[in-house]
Amino acid sequence: MSPKGTIAFDILGTCFSLDKPRQALIELGAPAYTLELWFAQTLRDAFALSHAVHYQPLKQILAAELPRSLAAIGLETTEQQRSQVLDTFSHLELQTGALIAFDKLQSDGWRLIALTNGSEESTRKLLQQSNALPFFDGILSCDAIEKTKPHPDVYALAKQESEGEVWLVAAHAWDVMGAVLAGLQTVFITSAEKAYLGVYPQSTIVAADLGDAANQILQQVPNSLLLPT
Repeated sequence: MSPKGTIAFDILGTCFSLDKPRQALIELGAPAYTLELWFAQTLRDAFALSHAVHYQPLKQILAAELPRSLAAIGLETTEQQRSQVLDTFSHLELQTGALIAFDKLQSDGWRLIALTNGSEESTRKLLQQSNALPFFDGILSCDAIEKTKPHPDVYALAKQESEGEVWLVAAHAWDVMGAVLAGLQTVFITSAEKAYLGVYPQSTIVAADLGDAANQILQQVPNSLLLPT
């Protein structure tokens, strides 16, 4: 039986919390906002390299960006300390309610895939160690085409690997924007950025978290079951 559609999930910051690297930075003496500074600068440089047709894997850019971000806030660290912070990305934890959301969507006839700027290998390991891998039919990494989201070719890749109507679920407004412009249905999760950007084309759904996202997607299709509240 054909699926009702395909839901592509962003991974870092959407399905998996970034609290572990944030806490590791705080333990080094960094202010709480340092994680957002580091991650935003990493994404900026990833986008820049991709745009300049000199793609580099996200992991490498995270490592290159970290000492500069820490220096910008006046924090001196050792290579070992920075390595320990980077290692936390291998042990991220699922967002609360994620497994329930994945299970309900899959049970309702949706096909789930991962669509990430991270590597296929690291994403598979995160999903496996969190018991979420059985819910996913595919893992699509930007490494495969050497272009980062929100490049249109990334969402085209998702379409090629999908069946039925294609959705993107992400907690990053820029990611949702790219998916909207590529013709996908979208869910913007407000947990991290709080508000969507007014100059972007609007998201199909705005949700508080993964559970709310699943509920609202299920409401789009007749006879769907809602997650318990």
